[in-house]
Amino acid sequence: MIQNYIIKHENDEDVLYLYLDYNYEFANFNKNGKSFFNQLKDFLNNKAIKFKGKKIVLIVSGITVGTIFLNNINSKSYKIPDSGHNNITYVSEVILNDFTEDEKGLKINLDDNTLKIVDNEEIKNTTSNSNDDILIKSNDTFIEENSKKDFDNYIEENNQKNNDNVYENNSNNNIENEENSQTIVTVYRSNGDVLNINLEEYLIGVVAGEMPASFNIEALKAQAILARTYTLKSIKNNKRLTDTVSTQVYIDNIQMKSKWGNDYSKYYNKIKDAVDSTKGMYITYNGDYIDAVYFSTSNGYTEDSKYVWGNDIPYLKSVESKWDIGTRNYTKVISKTYNEVSSILKEEINKDVIIENIERNNSNRVISITINGKKYTGVQIRTLFNLNSADFDIDITDNGLSFTTRGYGHGVGMSQYGANGMANAGYNYNDIINYYYQNVTIEKQS
Repeated sequence: MIQNYIIKHENDEDVLYLYLDYNYEFANFNKNGKSFFNQLKDFLNNKAIKFKGKKIVLIVSGITVGTIFLNNINSKSYKIPDSGHNNITYVSEVILNDFTEDEKGLKINLDDNTLKIVDNEEIKNTTSNSNDDILIKSNDTFIEENSKKDFDNYIEENNQKNNDNVYENNSNNNIENEENSQTIVTVYRSNGDVLNINLEEYLIGVVAGEMPASFNIEALKAQAILARTYTLKSIKNNKRLTDTVSTQVYIDNIQMKSKWGNDYSKYYNKIKDAVDSTKGMYITYNGDYIDAVYFSTSNGYTEDSKYVWGNDIPYLKSVESKWDIGTRNYTKVISKTYNEVSSILKEEINKDVIIENIERNNSNRVISITINGKKYTGVQIRTLFNLNSADFDIDITDNGLSFTTRGYGHGVGMSQYGANGMANAGYNYNDIINYYYQNVTIEKQS
């Protein structure tokens, strides 16, 4: 029923947004024998939502259909870690009225996460004791058209009316995932929101953010498996996931629409297919999740992990990746003035600079280099000058230094452009993964 939920900080308080799956769940209320309130009860009983605000917003297909306001009756103060506020006051009970005279409402106790059905008399007695009553506030159309209808019938009768919205291509989004997988991913978004979302739905946003949607479907499948592995290992290790390159890039449906424009439907369904067709698959080495690292473009070879992070990982060894050569990110030239170089290296650099003792490894990336007598690693120079790759040449010019790089990224694990080249050459996702990661196993969640 509830596709995902998110807690936003608005007007100095936390607001819980419940995103309800309009297209599938609401259309099947009568078929599965559960009312809206019973399904809401199941969700709140099964999922521990750490929310201590005063407002719950119900959203169906991008449209707010109801808002639950919590009053100050039986309120308490709680400390919320990482909220930015020491204390928040919230009510421990809320009553949901079913919009009919004879229907019963639903009482939710937020303290112990229990719910019970109560009749209208109890609701009236409860809410008449305060001017700051518990309210359900819906949009005007909802109230006008449905004052004599129950919520379930409203949804079913309007099942064909709301197809043109942000979730229009998400008609069966995450239904199997909701039934068969209970893994919820918490994403700390760069805009301050905290998103709690089903794993498989989250992966759609990761693949969309990490790999071009125009890539071959087999490359997208490989990316989905890597993203799932990375996520599961992060959850196991209590690693905080963001929506940036610090962990994995994640974009939502609105960002996808902005990114793809008129191709949104095509690309969304393509990526969803890649995630769905590899559902539950992850990669292990000797029974443990691998470090599912990947990067954009190689210089013709991937890199050995020991040259980048200093640790020798047996499944992250250098392999040839000829499919990258000539792709869009293969070469890049950037120039720095002598003033810029001096500022970066924190010493005076001019056209008399001495660059020597350049040592390269088998993947042709720079291991070490000496500039004016000071020794640097290739990774250090790449980081200092924000280069695309540790495979670089340096030319001394009248105005400064010119860097020519080959490849894009740290070089360890799967090359995304290499994976696309392999897929275009007829290899499948299994071939791609086992080529870039040695002696690993692709497993599947039961």
